[in-house]
Amino acid sequence: MKKITTLQVMGWATGVFLVALGFCFLWLIRNVLFLFFVSLLVATGIEPLVNWLRKKGPFNRSTGILAIYFLVFGLLALILFLALPPLGREGQQLVSKFSDPQQLRNLINNINNEFFQNIASSAYENAGSLLQNAQVSAQAINIGLGIFEVLFSFGTILVIVFYWLNEKATIRRYIFARMPQDQQAHWSDLWDSVEKKLGAWMRGQLTMMLFIGVMAGIGYLILGLKFAFALAVIAGLTEVIPLIGPYIGGAPAVLVALTQSVTLALLVVIFIVVLQLIEGNILVPRVMESAVGVSPLTVIIGILIGTTLAGIGGALIAVPIAAAIQVIANNLLKVNPAKT
Repeated sequence: MKKITTLQVMGWATGVFLVALGFCFLWLIRNVLFLFFVSLLVATGIEPLVNWLRKKGPFNRSTGILAIYFLVFGLLALILFLALPPLGREGQQLVSKFSDPQQLRNLINNINNEFFQNIASSAYENAGSLLQNAQVSAQAINIGLGIFEVLFSFGTILVIVFYWLNEKATIRRYIFARMPQDQQAHWSDLWDSVEKKLGAWMRGQLTMMLFIGVMAGIGYLILGLKFAFALAVIAGLTEVIPLIGPYIGGAPAVLVALTQSVTLALLVVIFIVVLQLIEGNILVPRVMESAVGVSPLTVIIGILIGTTLAGIGGALIAVPIAAAIQVIANNLLKVNPAKT
């Protein structure tokens, strides 16, 4: 039996220590890694449009990115100009109804069905202590800091996307130049496969959010649901949350419908279920065709791990990370058939 020397033991111990130190460092900068990964998702999502502008118009890569930024901000400004007044009115009324204890109690008392009224009353009583102990000033400070953090993160993502798309080719050449010549094509294909998967997921996710938001707004208006616009915005935004997003987005609509009538609440539930069936059986297979391939079990495990490590942010990026890992794993484990 080969004798293990003290020097080998020290080498192994040093290796384990360095690996642990590396994981600790990555954990400390997890927020930076999160922003960088989101930036990569955005970059891969808009890169086809940047390349199209370079081919069809008088744009280089930098001006193409800026043109897309200008277009996105212009559309956002137009949407906010048209939507902010009704969204502000409905959102304020909706928040006031569910944040003021007396108004919330009145809403519960107005529920016509005794069974649903008892459930809502029990939930209200259980949450009463939390409402009484809430510190308004502390909440206001936290909200202000949260808005600032979101705006700062958004600006950081735009900057990273700009420089990444401009410098990606240089970074790619630098990395591949340090690989053996016979492996460069293999790793280049892997890079392209991961980018294709992430970009398809990003574009598909935005499409589904827009579809759910628009269809929810139309359905809520037809049903005569109060605060239809605000509830549709909530439904569209929560669509980004994997698996449970549609239920989170539909819950406020059902609660508001209960304050009008039990019949309306049942119609809203049916509408949400039908909308999700249409999305799951028609929209997802078509829009996410190039981004599919991640098994439901992998998605669930990825979401649980992401939520545990990084909260809601980890849950949001769990699916694209799982998709990228699956592409890499399939590529590394691929067995080339024997030549005959």
